[in-house]
Amino acid sequence: MTTKQPAGVNYASDDAPIKKLYAGIDELNDIIPVDNDRNRLSFCLNMYLKKEIGSVEEAIQQAQPKSSTVDFKALEELVTKKLKEKGL
Repeated sequence: MTTKQPAGVNYASDDAPIKKLYAGIDELNDIIPVDNDRNRLSFCLNMYLKKEIGSVEEAIQQAQPKSSTVDFKALEELVTKKLKEKGL
């Protein structure tokens, strides 16, 4: 039996929008303490940036970050501010 080599990892540069997005949302770890919730939110926000989701609010609704210490409306404001800070 033969086994194929695992797929290589393509690391993104620090200037890549995806890297900025995940780093920015990771900075919200005091508001969303669970890593998986932040990663899911970043994934959904990436879909928003690619125009697959209509708004930041829809991305948050789809991600459903249950560990968030603020309501979704306040979280939308924080995320929008963070996206502007990162130039996204």
